[in-house]
Amino acid sequence: MIKEKWPGIIGGFLVFLIILYVIIYLNSDFDQQLIQEVDRGVPAEKLFPQIEKETANLRLRAKNRFESYVMDRKDWGSGNLASESDYNSYKLSYEKALEYISEYDKVRKQFVKREISKEQFLLEIEPLKDVYKL
Repeated sequence: MIKEKWPGIIGGFLVFLIILYVIIYLNSDFDQQLIQEVDRGVPAEKLFPQIEKETANLRLRAKNRFESYVMDRKDWGSGNLASESDYNSYKLSYEKALEYISEYDKVRKQFVKREISKEQFLLEIEPLKDVYKL
């Protein structure tokens, strides 16, 4: 009878550990996950596709934000854009966001190639994250 309970107890414990790992790992932001991967010794070549995907997501969010600013919500679909000066202001903001995203991408790649330390990485991404809440 006791031998029959062990597989259930061990199975339940393993499921608990897996759920705990998923909750902790998935709730950390991308940079924290990147740091964990580098600390575990994952090669840079395996991390580059993840960085590229995250950078593409950041660019898409910046583009969506730009488009939502340019078009007044009540005029969506009617072709009535914001004024030219507003448009130029939003466009400049969008272009600046793309510059920050490119810089962010560069710093991440330097970190995974072990060209900069974790401390330097954190120092360099802090202002980038704060500017546009990336």
